[in-house]
Amino acid sequence: MAQVSSEYMALGQSLQELRKRKGHWDGGEHDPALDNFNGQKHETLQKLGEYFGKPGTSAASIIDTMGQPDEMKQSMDEAFQASLMPGPAIGGLGGPAANPSSQEVMYFVYKWRGNHDYLWFKIDAEKEEVLESSWYSALD
Repeated sequence: MAQVSSEYMALGQSLQELRKRKGHWDGGEHDPALDNFNGQKHETLQKLGEYFGKPGTSAASIIDTMGQPDEMKQSMDEAFQASLMPGPAIGGLGGPAANPSSQEVMYFVYKWRGNHDYLWFKIDAEKEEVLESSWYSALD
């Protein structure tokens, strides 16, 4: 993806502002813009996920637009340590990995409602590009 359009840059700014606020899922009071289905945060994440979730999208463009992920994981079951990530494009983190074979993919997680609902991007750790993206919903 060459350059991020101004529309999606504005959505990224909006997301970063929304992420600073505390809703029900972050230990605050219920905030419809943050917590409701089709609320501002949910819709913003949906649009950004659709745009950046295409295979081949630069991981750096996701971070530049959406901010640092809420979590980085090696798998959807295991916490990923960002300091092991290779390559200079994402946060300038480089250096040898402790276990290169486990570094083939990583997941960027952007939370909508805590660990109950979140957008994830599966990233090729070597190419630093999106492989796929989707939503996780606990449905509880």
